[in-house]
Amino acid sequence: MAKITRKQKREKLEEINFFEEFLRIQKHFFKELIPNLRYIKDNRHQSYIEYSTDIIFFVLIMKNVTALQSMNQMTTEFNKDKCINNVAKTLGYQDLEELPHHDTINNFLKKLNPNEIEKIRNYMVKELLKKRCLEHYRLLEKYWTIAVDATGLASFKERHCENCLKREYVNKETGEIEKTIYFHYVLEAKLVVGDMVLSIDTEFIENEEFYEKQDCELKAFKRLAERLKKNYKRLPICILGDSLYAVDPIFKICNKNNWKYIFTFKEGRTKSIWLDFEGLKKLKDNSNIKGYTWVNEIEYKDNVVNVLEAKLVENKKEKEFTFITDIAIKENNAEKILFAGRSRWKIENEGFNNQKNIKNNIGHLCCKDYNAMKNHYLLVQIADILRQLFECGYELVRSLRASIKEISSRLLESFRRDTLTPEDIANLNNRMQIRCL
Repeated sequence: MAKITRKQKREKLEEINFFEEFLRIQKHFFKELIPNLRYIKDNRHQSYIEYSTDIIFFVLIMKNVTALQSMNQMTTEFNKDKCINNVAKTLGYQDLEELPHHDTINNFLKKLNPNEIEKIRNYMVKELLKKRCLEHYRLLEKYWTIAVDATGLASFKERHCENCLKREYVNKETGEIEKTIYFHYVLEAKLVVGDMVLSIDTEFIENEEFYEKQDCELKAFKRLAERLKKNYKRLPICILGDSLYAVDPIFKICNKNNWKYIFTFKEGRTKSIWLDFEGLKKLKDNSNIKGYTWVNEIEYKDNVVNVLEAKLVENKKEKEFTFITDIAIKENNAEKILFAGRSRWKIENEGFNNQKNIKNNIGHLCCKDYNAMKNHYLLVQIADILRQLFECGYELVRSLRASIKEISSRLLESFRRDTLTPEDIANLNNRMQIRCL
């Protein structure tokens, strides 16, 4: 698309009904999403239910895609007749008079089993894989790259609940505990496809009520890996992780599941492999081909691993990267393996950073109840899949190069201003211009 002026961009943005086009994207990729929201197992007392599960979930999805950070803000911003009408028309209700108050929603989320939301995400991910629109992002035309990393959700000066993790700060001179922080952490697995990082699984890092040793990221990965294998039995996967994962137990999990892996590798992590690599790379003839050096078939316990080192100049700066993998490194795939290994950082940038600082502020407590906190986090992941498909897949929006915040404000404005008609709903199934993702 030719470069446009700021005035032309404003005019084109004004022409778009962002809410309608967002629904069109949702319908294009996930036709059964709304019906699935209706069949979520509801643990509330049936005689007291005023709002069905699809209404509650759709309101929360709109809260997250419009980047409203608090539940109170959502109740205030959505308190308009046009918002109520848009939800009613979207979900097929004739007599919706109000949208649920944030207290009503939080009471529902306190009782909801997080597995119910995970089922929705599994449906969405499998639909994307089924449509084959992301095939060209496979590593070496075969493996789906899944980045894993942990991030903090909330911290407290006092113990928040029985599942809190605990960190003590000790005075080095006196040995006394100066400060104790309680916090909640989550391990996230995200499918890396081009500019998008789409949540595929989540494992909360949490303590039991009575514990001798705290839960940690590697323990959480074992649980996550078991579920990931169960849900995607035949999916060819390559796990991407930081240097924390470059250890024997993680190698074994990947080998057992027939997964490939690419982990950042640093001196001091699995020392014997590092020493072998440093010694063997000097004997190899392939040293310094295009700035790449590698050694294949380094034996370590019951594993055979390969190490890739790259020294590159980017933006006039020298950069050095080292990765450990079980993929045999060759001259024709070294660059692709390096690119895949480096793409792990997208889970921090396009993933956690956007969700914390730009889109959703996942560190904000929408509810102090721990089960509700989990459900809020999982709903952010579902909304973020829809949001990224809208930003990256819809050619008209992408061509205008609108910022994330601008898209959020336009979506909110459209949801509160533009009224959907029955004809608009009928036209959602019409063909649309989808960029080759």
